[in-house]
Amino acid sequence: MNSSELNDVAWDLVEHVRAHLTIAELNAVFVRLGVDDYTDAIEIALKSVVRAGRPPLPDRLLAGLSHLGQVHELGQDFVDLLAQVSRTGTHHPPSAQ
Repeated sequence: MNSSELNDVAWDLVEHVRAHLTIAELNAVFVRLGVDDYTDAIEIALKSVVRAGRPPLPDRLLAGLSHLGQVHELGQDFVDLLAQVSRTGTHHPPSAQ
């Protein structure tokens, strides 16, 4: 996964959880995205999901985040947060249409 894919996953995650971020988190996450600090932006967003227990992450987004952890050195905080999101069921499969 290259840097643009890291960018895409970070932006997708932030847009997905945007309504559940506090004002401080919202400000911090957009500053991080603006300076290409995608790892911090992702961690802020994931902490929000863990804290609130929502919104559920679509399987597509969860798969993208899992792949990031396999191809980028994102640190133990990322690994732990992703495990918490996965374990607590704060993700959902795509709806059948």
